[in-house]
Amino acid sequence: MQPLDTVNLDSVEFTFFPTGIEGGGAAHRAMFIGTLALPVVVIFRADGKRSARIAFDVPGYVAQARHYTNHADVVRDAIGQATRDNLFNAPPDGTVLLEGDAPRWAGHLQLAC
Repeated sequence: MQPLDTVNLDSVEFTFFPTGIEGGGAAHRAMFIGTLALPVVVIFRADGKRSARIAFDVPGYVAQARHYTNHADVVRDAIGQATRDNLFNAPPDGTVLLEGDAPRWAGHLQLAC
């Protein structure tokens, strides 16, 4: 029996306040999970009032093309696409693929406590 390879995954959570969504700018959280080469981002409301979550799978070719060097840039791209595609007001049923042309959100991101 061969030993299993170990893969270390990062988990980083940010707080942010999106603009232009119905019901005002409630605090949201964005959780980065994975590695910079194969990241996943999950966005949800921090107060738990809306159970809808927006999950982004980042294809390897997008991560490679965007040359991610930190977790915040991946999260900013997911927030940018969610804003552009109106996903905060109409969350999808399934996982969304992050697109290579996703606009990078320029708002304030804060590491969650």
